[in-house]
Amino acid sequence: MKLKFFAVIALVLSAAFFLTACGGGGEEESSGPEAVTIEVTQNDNYFGTTPDNADNPPKWEVNAGGQVAVQLQNNGTTEHNWAVIKMDATMPDTFDSEANGDLILKETGLIPAGDSFRESFVAPTEPGEYLVICTVAGHYPSMQGRLVVQ
Repeated sequence: MKLKFFAVIALVLSAAFFLTACGGGGEEESSGPEAVTIEVTQNDNYFGTTPDNADNPPKWEVNAGGQVAVQLQNNGTTEHNWAVIKMDATMPDTFDSEANGDLILKETGLIPAGDSFRESFVAPTEPGEYLVICTVAGHYPSMQGRLVVQ
């Protein structure tokens, strides 16, 4: 009888130890900013729905330091990309990838006309508005937008 009692006690203590060590199966708390997916439409020489990007750039909002998935759809007749420029960079009147490549913070590859592309990256940790451009020769400044990091 004593042996059964000690066996039951040992079993209960083992189960309690196991559940405590495993955290009891509770829900995990998120440790970082919420992930965001942004959709970007690329047209012949502009982002979005209107060709006035220089005066009315599209804006994409993300969380500082958060995971970002950018979904690009190239509806134009030529290749495009999507490049985030470093905060407070001095932009030239026209962009030359070789001469001005050091201004780029994050860049996708070139997306052929009619194709789509998805890429993930971590948003900048410094809040603010970041200039986004297409670096294909002649597309900036008419093809630009803003990545708003909050």
